[in-house]
Amino acid sequence: MKGKFVLASAMALFSLGASAQSLAGTSLNDRIGHGQDSIDVLGSLSLYQDAFKRQSYVEAIEPWEFVFEKAPLSMVRIYKDGAWMFEKLFTDETDAAKKQEYYEKLMKVYDQRLKYMDKLNEFASKKDQSSKGGITCRKAYDSYFFNPKPDVATSYDLFKEGINDTGNDTEGFVLYGFMQLSDSRYKFNNDKYREDYINDYLLVTDICSRLLEQANEYETTTQVSEDGDTTVVLAPEAEKIIQAYQPPFDQAEALFVASGAADCDALDKIYRPKVEANKTDNNFLQGVLKVLSSFDCDKSDLYDIAADYSYQINKTPQAAIGKASKCLKANDTNGAIKYFDEAIDLLNDNASKGKYAYIVAALLYKKGNTSGCLNYISKTLQYTPGNGGAYLLKASIVARSGSRKDIMSTAPYCLAIDLCNKAKAVDPSCSGRANRAISNYSANLYPKSEGFMAGIKPGTPASTAYGSTTIRFR
Repeated sequence: MKGKFVLASAMALFSLGASAQSLAGTSLNDRIGHGQDSIDVLGSLSLYQDAFKRQSYVEAIEPWEFVFEKAPLSMVRIYKDGAWMFEKLFTDETDAAKKQEYYEKLMKVYDQRLKYMDKLNEFASKKDQSSKGGITCRKAYDSYFFNPKPDVATSYDLFKEGINDTGNDTEGFVLYGFMQLSDSRYKFNNDKYREDYINDYLLVTDICSRLLEQANEYETTTQVSEDGDTTVVLAPEAEKIIQAYQPPFDQAEALFVASGAADCDALDKIYRPKVEANKTDNNFLQGVLKVLSSFDCDKSDLYDIAADYSYQINKTPQAAIGKASKCLKANDTNGAIKYFDEAIDLLNDNASKGKYAYIVAALLYKKGNTSGCLNYISKTLQYTPGNGGAYLLKASIVARSGSRKDIMSTAPYCLAIDLCNKAKAVDPSCSGRANRAISNYSANLYPKSEGFMAGIKPGTPASTAYGSTTIRFR
């Protein structure tokens, strides 16, 4: 009777775990063995899970290893728990031999999960399913940060393999971990790894940027106080993305800037001989133009040379942008706008179209062409609704028409503030600029006491040549 009771209890415990793992419809016996084997597996599951919950990880190792080795398909949880357990044990351990042992067991967790990944995915819930790239990324991270004797070359290759496979699904902490490794690699040998380091930085920041742009696509809500002050509330989905990818983007940028790897002279030494050797290879030339542009080295003669070669081969977006840049150096704004327009027509993605439409808007703003500037601001927001800079540029134009002749004449300043708040809502990265602009525009508003005397309340509707708004006070 006692043996039956132990088995029943173990089966009940595993049934609870199975329910949580969405195991319905699969054959339990096929994953934990038969007869005495299944009894032993269930008993070990019970022992390891109990110790794990109590954070008695050393006690959990033996029963966990039994399940890991005898029933590798029993539960997805054994791999998640195993990774967590050996990371924690490694961190808390001071003995070098034990740290090495825990590290080797940690790597074994990832290797076996990769081996059985497809079968584990068959019965795992959607949130517990994994990809080869996702597992490889985590293995790469742990192989670098938990290895007592780091093998930089192996970890680097694992990171590259994993990130190339997962792309925009790569976790933020993995991206920054990869950037830290690449930074160390570059510092070890600047000349050998400079080009890799530059490409790694571009890869990391490109993924982060794309995801942060997605965050801008979620709708925001605004809360307006009785005083007319606006608070922007981000959608939970947007907040989650920003929390996951803004820090690694900022951290990667800080590392890269501090490294000095993107010095234009250094880039010139890398790419000048290659440009001449590949002047008929437009794909290569396009890549060089992108790198030089990314690091503000598009004012160099190398950029002009690559752009000219590229433009002669084919009128591509990057070649047109290169020609536009050359015109700007010659103070030929009209020529630059012509080539930027050509690039906008040739580009396929809205993000790039919006970027260059915004550049044209800024050029027209400097020329004092208000109507042209507003036209390109509209184009910018058509292609990239999350471009906060476009709203700030429009706010600057609108504010010019404001005056303090009377309270209603301050309506343009109120609309400019509305546009600044919109900029913060769609693009949190421009919040600093937006807040400074709001402070400047608010200085032109009347105090509440004068509004009271004139019988005008906060929120009173008002019209301007650029749209409707409501009256604000300072």
